[in-house]
Amino acid sequence: MANLFDVNHISYAHPIPGGEPHPALRDISFQIQQGEYIAIVGANGSGKTTLARHLNALLVPDQGTVRMQGLNTREKENHLSIHQRVGMVFQHPQEQMIATSLEEDVAFGPENLGLSTPEIKERVRTALTQVEMWDQRSRSPQHLSAGQMQRVALAGILAMRPACIIFDEATAMLDPAGREDVLHFLKDLHKDGITVITITHFMEEAALAERVFGMSQGHLLFDGSPRQLFTNPALLEEMNIDKPRVLSFAQELATWIPELNDPLTLAEFDQQLKPLPQTITMPALDIPGYTKQPDMVNALDLSFTYLRNTPLAHTALYDIDFNVTENTIHGMIGATGSGKSTLMQHLNGLYLPQNGQLKVGPFQVNENTDLLQLRRFAGIVFQNPNYQLFEQYVGDEIAYGLRLLGFAGPELRERVRHAMQWVGLDFEVFKDRMTFALSGGERRKVALASTLALDPTLLLLDEPTAGLDPVARRDILARIKSIHQQGKTIIVSSHQLEDLALLTSQITLLSEGRVVSNQASGALLSDHLLLEANQMSAPVAAHMAASLRKKGWLLPPEIIISQQLIGNFKAWGNRHV
Repeated sequence: MANLFDVNHISYAHPIPGGEPHPALRDISFQIQQGEYIAIVGANGSGKTTLARHLNALLVPDQGTVRMQGLNTREKENHLSIHQRVGMVFQHPQEQMIATSLEEDVAFGPENLGLSTPEIKERVRTALTQVEMWDQRSRSPQHLSAGQMQRVALAGILAMRPACIIFDEATAMLDPAGREDVLHFLKDLHKDGITVITITHFMEEAALAERVFGMSQGHLLFDGSPRQLFTNPALLEEMNIDKPRVLSFAQELATWIPELNDPLTLAEFDQQLKPLPQTITMPALDIPGYTKQPDMVNALDLSFTYLRNTPLAHTALYDIDFNVTENTIHGMIGATGSGKSTLMQHLNGLYLPQNGQLKVGPFQVNENTDLLQLRRFAGIVFQNPNYQLFEQYVGDEIAYGLRLLGFAGPELRERVRHAMQWVGLDFEVFKDRMTFALSGGERRKVALASTLALDPTLLLLDEPTAGLDPVARRDILARIKSIHQQGKTIIVSSHQLEDLALLTSQITLLSEGRVVSNQASGALLSDHLLLEANQMSAPVAAHMAASLRKKGWLLPPEIIISQQLIGNFKAWGNRHV
């Protein structure tokens, strides 16, 4: 069988204006056949996206060759044909939005193929239906959530009917149910003979692929099966990536359950539990509960409609009753488009309530509120840090807000230094770095430092770990905990329930613009039925605990993190029935 891709000894360096080119790919070679399912993993800045952009001729190597079905990407006359055959869903889907309605956006590609109008309409309907966005086809892309944008970007590629689709962190902004839908869809594409290449920081997603490429500092360090990679601790450490959570937890549990044999997925974990007896017993341990304190945020009957009184009106919040306790880390979850970002942006006055009441700290938020003071009190970091970065240099970016407030000289410099230290950026190393040359994790830190420099009492974080590699993710989570210990109240909106399980004491669940639940994190994140009914999925530790309960282990009901799960077994003692 002829190869779909032949990649031979390619190297590439990103040009840096006024500086030395930055090497991104170093002597990489491989072949890919039609119909393969491949995951590309590696730390932020390892070269994953750069490699992917070489496969569809968005970039051309400085050295070596890339051939797609025999077409050399160095020859410009081949580019149009390659672009048609190799579709790519970018990490930031707004980069692919060009029209004023979803229907028009998805139609753009087929229109450029010169297809008939009936054929274009059929492709648009099919593609938007596949991503569950057909009923919103008349909406403007600019009013979609990030997760919804990713669905539409995927639909635009599907409408082109390519031989290969490359997904660059295409599930990063999706809710768990949406992510699961995309993964099922990837399997279906693979079954249909389409080559699927997915770049991901979710190792559970990489475990579903047939083949994994592991990258580090521009080198292709690994090319093999998921099991070969994830059972090689030395290689994982060299690449700065983690095992799938199921595998990590199961290896710890194997002390008490030796039948566990390195399951990579929850399905494999459940399968390995099947032979065990049903009569195992162990004492249950209590997990500390939640203690009520005064409110930092209180909303009553809060409602908001985008483009109100127009044909494109879309209500994002309905009669929201919502409270956040002082000096806590509070989580906010919900399916894509549930209203999380809209609610967060009310809390620092980017949107004002159209109906109802909202109190944030000492501020009653309405048209008479001093918005400058409110935004100093409640600082926000958006889910895409690129929206917040506009200065050329890191130091100037972090100093921007302070300068507007009148800071200058040594005091300004010290405030910038302190904010950078808080987020783990060395002042001397990073202050003169160009913002566009930063990795995804570094950009998030700069955006966070820019907000922290203003010393807000309330910190609003919208998807703070989306798109980060495991090392950067752990670092950001540690920074959030450290900031909280300085007396800050923090609200974190996230689809990553594993992160919220580690961080929060209280969580609010939104669905279609309404509050469904507002309760202690352990109770909410272990309520499988409630989460599934709202297109969410419990953390891996909660799923594993539920499977173990079915086999007779009397585990507490509110296990949501691995420390709780393993802690119960340690308390039980080194015994296996």
